[in-house]
Amino acid sequence: MGLRVRHLPKGIQLIAVGMLLWGFGYGLHSYMFPVYLRNIGCTPQEVGFVFSISMAVMAASSIPGGILADAYNRRKVVLMSWIMGVPSVILYYFARDWKTAALGIALYSGSMLGYPALNAYAGAISPEGESGLAFGLISAGFSGGMIASPLLAAYLANIWPLQNLFILSFVFFAAACCVIALLPPEPEHTSAASVSTYSSLVADRPFMQFILVYSLCAFAFYMVQQIIPQYLSDVRHTSISIVSLLGSLMSLGQTLITIVVSRMADRRGILVAVGVNAMVFVASMLCFISIPGQVAVVMCLFLLGGFMAGHGVAFAGVGEILGKGADGKAFALFNLATWGMSIVGPYLGGLLYSFSGNMPFYVASLLLVVGGLMLIRQGSTIHVVKEVLERQG
Repeated sequence: MGLRVRHLPKGIQLIAVGMLLWGFGYGLHSYMFPVYLRNIGCTPQEVGFVFSISMAVMAASSIPGGILADAYNRRKVVLMSWIMGVPSVILYYFARDWKTAALGIALYSGSMLGYPALNAYAGAISPEGESGLAFGLISAGFSGGMIASPLLAAYLANIWPLQNLFILSFVFFAAACCVIALLPPEPEHTSAASVSTYSSLVADRPFMQFILVYSLCAFAFYMVQQIIPQYLSDVRHTSISIVSLLGSLMSLGQTLITIVVSRMADRRGILVAVGVNAMVFVASMLCFISIPGQVAVVMCLFLLGGFMAGHGVAFAGVGEILGKGADGKAFALFNLATWGMSIVGPYLGGLLYSFSGNMPFYVASLLLVVGGLMLIRQGSTIHVVKEVLERQG
């Protein structure tokens, strides 16, 4: 595994390092952020609304992001978008109600404007047959950064005002931008002008089936993502520092599970790997709310980090279906569908949570089972067809 990573292009390795730094900064506040919002007076519905705003802004940035990815230098688009997200944590620092927090998260989410360019750049320079490894490394870089930082946050939360963690996040976000500024240019043969259009991509039935089904899975995940820290605090009576500490456990799970999902993706097919990963997430989620005891909580939280492992690899699914047609517009449509369908997910999760602590998890489990099975079915078909074509030469 280590040898294969060293043979990946410099651009992939630099993105992974940048993600490591960004993930470290993000992990300093992300797991305790929903609880922090509750502490400054927000209701569960208002917390959900803040995260729904995040989804809405990310969805709105998708189409313009795809246009920028195919019309301009992708390295510059990526760098400018990362710089855009840096000041968001300063707004969190000054937040005293959900409105200022929403403004900060809107700025952070708006930085996803460069995500199609990042994915198109990574897809273009990834070696043939190793896109799962490349995207997995990028995802593991982010989650790897989030392993240690919640541990540091848990310690600092006992000796610092919580707001100071946002200042430290600012420092690591800025450092990540410095690394991204070093990205090498794409090789000439990979940076040709895009020939696809949004209408041609929408007319591609396998591609649209993939992104719509995966969006259903993402909707279910984002419905419970911000509920998990609140559930630990409200139902399990866990302190905010321990919530942040347990966030490290989820990040460790995401990092290690990414390795497994990446290997499965390159051997069995990307959609199959992502679908199987969704089913594991469902089992972990149901165990989390059903089995009492600290040992069960630790094991389940480790596995609950796995959905985002599959999410990072899922971007490679665009290339698995479209091949060389996986340009910025294709990744933009993937993001639009994923984030667009997830806009109401956090708010719905908060609303259901206000009625019953377990209800969001049951609804999410049902949706994920449906979506996961459909991904496995489509991925298996693609894998069989690919094997037949290879045998025919």
